[in-house]
This record gives sequence, C-alpha cells and structure tokens, in this order.
Amino acid sequence: MTGVMLVKQKVTNIEQWSTVFNDPELDAVRRRHGLVVTGTYLDGNDPDTVIVVMDMENLGAAQRFAASPELASARERAGAIGSPDGVWFGPQRVRG
Repeated sequence: MTGVMLVKQKVTNIEQWSTVFNDPELDAVRRRHGLVVTGTYLDGNDPDTVIVVMDMENLGAAQRFAASPELASARERAGAIGSPDGVWFGPQRVRG
C-alpha cells in the first residue's frame, strides 16, 4: 500500500451504518479501488460520528471510489448524514 484514506462521517445509527459498511459487496467495491479497511472508530467527541481508516494503493482509484455511485448508494442506505466531515488522502508514507 502506498498510503491511507481517512473518512469522518456523521450517521443516524451506528448499527445501521455498520451493517451496510461491512457488507461483502461494498467491501469488494472498495477492494477493486485498491482500498482495504484497517480500522473503524467512533469519534471521541461524538458517538454518532465514525472515522474509517483504509490502506490505499492508488490515489486516483481512491478518489474515484469516494465519488462513485456505489458509495453514494451505500452511504444513503447506511444513514449517513450529509457529506463526510472530511476525506483525507495520504498518498505516500513517510519513513523516518
């Protein structure tokens, strides 16, 4: 993996979001875009906000996933509230 993609999203219900997020079909779409989930967290200040960390193979593919109709549909089914609070792409790991 060359970097990471981080997403912070407010949701209506964590259980509903988790069910959709963990669907094998959505995971297959993520993986086709070179993304592998390495962690999901609740925001320490807002338990209705999730933070997703994914290893990323390719910046362009990750950006296409972020804008994909498959993700938009999944976000709607998952009860996402509005657009993500942020999507960050760290395309290169710093060694040091």
